[in-house]
Amino acid sequence: MPRQSDTILAAIKRAVDIVALVGDYLPLHRHGSKVKALCPFHDDHKPSLELNPDRQSYKCWSCGAGGDVFDFVQEYERVDFPEAVRMLAERAGITLEKTATEGSASAGASKAELLDTLAWAERAYAEALAERPEAAEARDYLSKRNINGESVARFKLGYAPDSRGWLIDRAKRKGRSTILLERAGLLLPSDRPDAPPRERFHGRLIFPIHDPRGRVLGFGGRVLPSVEERLAATGAGIAKYVNSPETPLFQKRRLLYGADLAREGARREGFVAVVEGYTDVIMAHQLGATNVVGTMGTALGDDHVIALRRLADRVVLVFDGDAAGQAAADRSLEIFLGHEVDVRVLTLPAGFDPCDFLVEAGVEAFQDMARNAADPLTFVVDRVSYRYDLSSIEQSRVAAETVLATLAKLPRTSRAGLDIKLAKALDSLAFRLRVPVESLHRRLAELRREAARVAASRARGDAARRGALAPSTAVEGSQSVPNANGAAQAIGSSVGDGSGVVSEAAAARPKIRPAQLDPIDREIVQMALDYPESVAGLISRVTVESLRDPATRAILQACYDLYAEGVEPAFEAVIVRLEQPEVRSLAADLVSPIDPVPMPDRVRPAAPEDRLAGVLARYSERLRQERIHEVLAARAEIDKEAEPELYRALTEEYLGLLHHKLDLR
Repeated sequence: MPRQSDTILAAIKRAVDIVALVGDYLPLHRHGSKVKALCPFHDDHKPSLELNPDRQSYKCWSCGAGGDVFDFVQEYERVDFPEAVRMLAERAGITLEKTATEGSASAGASKAELLDTLAWAERAYAEALAERPEAAEARDYLSKRNINGESVARFKLGYAPDSRGWLIDRAKRKGRSTILLERAGLLLPSDRPDAPPRERFHGRLIFPIHDPRGRVLGFGGRVLPSVEERLAATGAGIAKYVNSPETPLFQKRRLLYGADLAREGARREGFVAVVEGYTDVIMAHQLGATNVVGTMGTALGDDHVIALRRLADRVVLVFDGDAAGQAAADRSLEIFLGHEVDVRVLTLPAGFDPCDFLVEAGVEAFQDMARNAADPLTFVVDRVSYRYDLSSIEQSRVAAETVLATLAKLPRTSRAGLDIKLAKALDSLAFRLRVPVESLHRRLAELRREAARVAASRARGDAARRGALAPSTAVEGSQSVPNANGAAQAIGSSVGDGSGVVSEAAAARPKIRPAQLDPIDREIVQMALDYPESVAGLISRVTVESLRDPATRAILQACYDLYAEGVEPAFEAVIVRLEQPEVRSLAADLVSPIDPVPMPDRVRPAAPEDRLAGVLARYSERLRQERIHEVLAARAEIDKEAEPELYRALTEEYLGLLHHKLDLR
């Protein structure tokens, strides 16, 4: 996509409100006049992401993430800047210019093209379920599972005909590229090099899988009984469920089935419930439990925790009462207890899965049980009482080790009284095992130290591997700025690989934090951003080249360019001029207060003109000291006897610099 004009970018920013945008992704928390959210860019346990509707920017006070609407979409969606512009323009209803080759298959599949292809496939599968005669078995299967037509439409269920080539033929008739179908995960490469690709889904009921914004990213397919029987008769095995492969869009470890439909229900109920399986989620919503989401044939992981916390502050894990359900509960708790999240555990009565329980007991009974679900530490201690004979010395030892190994994964924090809950869990375990609680505390401390040593060793190994793989030179044509550790950080290098997805190197690029900058440079740029009227006084006294940091030079140059064009260099106009996301993020940091805590009543900030005079005085002194060093270095290289006049002139300049400040007027 060509570089869009500043006018277009500014129009997009005016049309897309930062609060509304972030609110589409995350639950918002209002604190007086401030709007906050749990930061999605790190493991946040309290709302650290603050939105500034006046500046149309965001800032996380914990991890340092910040910027404007373009930066948020880039970071959250993991796309490059052109793709973020495209997505926001679509949201705002603004048409962008395109080159003749853009959008063609040969130019590579952008995220927008993949999303469009998947949305087209979703409609094709839905039409097949509703209209094709051979879909009668799929419709009958849904009827037997008591899934009604409203749920079929709500979850956009579909059907992939068993005939080979159906989707490919349909795509060709519509002028759609099979290359895009393959990159979207809808086609499989052929077994033979001379044969066309094969369709991934056929003879299956289709479950579209959406992101929290409702965009389809992939599909799950459940084989129909007749197809399963036919293949079994030939001796061929077949998986009951097949999901889309991992693509730039579809990543099972990050997605939850029904998350797009559960947001309002989760906010209303105050928690989100997690079950396994597509049909459990569909039936829960159909019966009124609209705060339910599901996993997709994969165990819960760290990324799922982050996704769940975007829906609600409390997570209730729902498990079947059988042995498999209990084993799944144990595995999941190990993940959740490592995060600072309010998690509860609901174990259904034996013989019930969530769907059966909802049908028999009703949605109110389900929601009441979920609201009163057990605290995970209580659940862990209770579990060993049923699994082990606590009258046996050896089984008591194993029970203690089992519980303590789980408790050792808890973060060391007093958040939400977690330290008190831990102490109570140890007291309860000590009582049941009839052992001194001090013994359990000592063993827990040993396990934590051992876990810390293992984590440190693993971190050193990861760092060594990253160092061995790190490139030895920066991207050609880019500048670099030292980060907090002294390592070079690219400024102005390309972001993304043209596929619409940020490369690993770009995603891992460290942010530029204000504390890394030269203090005088930082204050000059802050003055320019906070008080655009001060640019008139800066432009004749401070040269861009005199600043020491490439990032601050880029920001000040944007301010000067706008001023020269007769445009007020306000923050909203400056940030549009900054192409590098890390520089835009820095600019957003600089317009925010260094300390978000209000100043005492008796303390008043200095007036802008006083701040400007102060920073110019410090800047002048810095120039004077730099010139002194230059003069002394030049004089040291001169032969005093051979060039007495030059030596005398440098000496006089040196003495003058010692006793006079530079005139910046």
